[in-house]
Amino acid sequence: MKIKILVENTAFQTKVSAEHGLSILIENEGRRILFDTGQSDAIIKNALVYELNPDSIESIVISHGHYDHTGGLLPLLKTNQHAKIYAKKGFDLYKTKQGGDYIGIPDIDLIPQERICTIDKPTEIIPNVFIMPNIEITDSEETHFAQFRINEGENIIDDKFDDELYLAIIKDNELSIISGCAHRGITNIIRSAQKEFNLPIRLILGGMHTSKEPDENVLKLAFSINKFDIKDIYVCHCTGIEKYAILKQHCHANVHYASTGNNIFL
Repeated sequence: MKIKILVENTAFQTKVSAEHGLSILIENEGRRILFDTGQSDAIIKNALVYELNPDSIESIVISHGHYDHTGGLLPLLKTNQHAKIYAKKGFDLYKTKQGGDYIGIPDIDLIPQERICTIDKPTEIIPNVFIMPNIEITDSEETHFAQFRINEGENIIDDKFDDELYLAIIKDNELSIISGCAHRGITNIIRSAQKEFNLPIRLILGGMHTSKEPDENVLKLAFSINKFDIKDIYVCHCTGIEKYAILKQHCHANVHYASTGNNIFL
């Protein structure tokens, strides 16, 4: 199984585009699943650089309804006429930051509703790759909700990211987890996955949403992660380079930074 970072904040390869966003391609036995789409058509440009036909993607999974994870959705749908969109209920709500700036899905009214599949229970999308919509919050201090809002008519409420989901991959009796931004907390995601599968953890990949967190919070997170026996952690996107350095120094697992174009093999 091959996992490719198709779009991320950083790029160290020529001819590819980097942006504040995330898109991850999962390939297994000729089948291709896309997890998030970045924030623009960079996903299409990078796919062509890597000689990937966007039409070969059979499913698109949306981790949550923010622009930096969904902005490439419409450009991709124009190129790919058949891929289904898998998301959790509420991903298309009107999302804002404190102050009122819209940060939800761009051009959401143009997305064909018939292509959207709403997920409300663990779903095996291809053999051994599961969409996981349930993230139980055990540690509320490890969540990242601050300044995020949802507009419901005239009411503005705090966004608890009930629309957030993740991917679980089972291979060789080990569990790997792919997350978008871990707004509900990466350790809460890990606990939820372990509760579902009860398997040792091979790998964690995704944003940790720590870029603006105080260093002491990131250090605390490293100690929390160390309670789990994880082999490899690949951080990216909203983690932040400086916070990556803290995690790399203090986590027992092998911690890597996953940049645009990087390949990970399971």
